[in-house]
Amino acid sequence: MSNFNVVTVPAKTEGGVKSGVTVQRGEAVIVSGSGRASYNHGEHTTYPDGTRYNGGNYSGAYMQPDVVLKGAPVGMLIARIASGPWLTVGSLQTFVAQEDGEVSVAYNDKPGTYGDNSGEYTALIENLGRIS
Repeated sequence: MSNFNVVTVPAKTEGGVKSGVTVQRGEAVIVSGSGRASYNHGEHTTYPDGTRYNGGNYSGAYMQPDVVLKGAPVGMLIARIASGPWLTVGSLQTFVAQEDGEVSVAYNDKPGTYGDNSGEYTALIENLGRIS
C-alpha cells in the first residue's frame, strides 16, 4: 500500500472504490476530487462538491433522505476508512483517521440506483501521517 494514490471513481460503482491508501488511527488524510458525473440517465450533472446542473443551468444541491451518506447531496464525493462511517469529501477535505484501514471513495447516491449513473470523478487520496 502507498502513502498516496489517484483513483477513478465511476458514478455507476455502488459501494465505492478502494484507494490502495491505508491509514492508522490518528493519521491525517487528505482527499481531493475533480471531474463530473451524472445521475438519472444523464438528466442531472454533478460535481464532487455536490453541486448540480440541469441543462447547463445551476440547480443547487439535491438532498435525498435515503442516499448512502444521509445529509450529503446526491453526487457528492464521499470517503470512509475500512468499514467505518462515510464522510463528506467534496472537492477537498482533510480529516484525522478514527480507525485503521484502507480508504475508499464513492459517489453518493441511493443504494440500488447506481445503474443509471454515468461519468466519473478522479480522487487523490494521501496519508499525511501523524500531525503533532
